[in-house]
Amino acid sequence: MAVSDTTKAVIQMTAAADKITGRKFYTALHWVSKSAIAGDDLLVVDGDGDTVWEEVSDGSNFSKLFPINNYVTDLTLQTRDSGTLYAIQGQSVKNVKIDYT
Repeated sequence: MAVSDTTKAVIQMTAAADKITGRKFYTALHWVSKSAIAGDDLLVVDGDGDTVWEEVSDGSNFSKLFPINNYVTDLTLQTRDSGTLYAIQGQSVKNVKIDYT
């Protein structure tokens, strides 16, 4: 698994089956992939296996922001064909400064 420090406001997830355990408030998910090709898939589920977000890329240099603004328990990156998923927690999306380093 390759989940970055879960105490940060932005949590980086880079491999299928990456999981952030516990109940947390997420403002958004952000999928970024420079190497994406049309048809790359992303599937994020909760601890019950319910879909939180499902997306299909439309080409290279893909970037998509999905607002959640809700609590999710055991956020899991089930499928990721390319790129990185950033789970943004704890603040309003309009006020968050995203540091991807």
